[in-house]
Amino acid sequence: MKALLAVIGVVLAVVGLYLGYRFWELQQMAAKYANAKEVAAESIEKDGPNWTVHFESVLAQPLDKVWRALHQPERSHEFIEAFKKSELKKEDGNKKTVEFDVQVLTLPVQTFVAELTFDDASHQMSLKTLSGPQDQTATYQLRALDPNKTLLVYDAKATDRLSVPLPLAIQQGAVRELFVLQIRAIQKSIAAEEAKSKAAA
Repeated sequence: MKALLAVIGVVLAVVGLYLGYRFWELQQMAAKYANAKEVAAESIEKDGPNWTVHFESVLAQPLDKVWRALHQPERSHEFIEAFKKSELKKEDGNKKTVEFDVQVLTLPVQTFVAELTFDDASHQMSLKTLSGPQDQTATYQLRALDPNKTLLVYDAKATDRLSVPLPLAIQQGAVRELFVLQIRAIQKSIAAEEAKSKAAA
């Protein structure tokens, strides 16, 4: 019996060490994005299962190029490894339905389907999740700061469908990383289009 208890104690200690390491690893990953240059301003608030999120990013690209890149969310997987899949499921006029598989902070891959609506006149993209770990609505609003600089403002409200047993700081880090990755995908999409244009010239 003592031997069994000793084995159980060792197993619990190993599990405890592993979980402790995983939390430390997630905290380190979350801290990595705390001062990301892609974030000019932010607010990430959580009340129970409800989130209110605001981000601002300044991109050193003209508004029209940023808007064209934002119009192609189904290409996200081409530019950012964390987007395991970004598949266009349906396109109807100014609406797209896209399925995403995304992994942030080394957490398990999250799958969600989103309906995206594009308003060309106001340079605003609206997002509504149709399935996934959250009920979310969001807007991506673009504004030209000068001919070669664009402000992207992201506002979202979300409700968790499932309880997430992680410290709030880590959950906030995951939200921040996902935004940063989207900005990087936009930038890489623009760079790819510019390279393609130069090659064709």
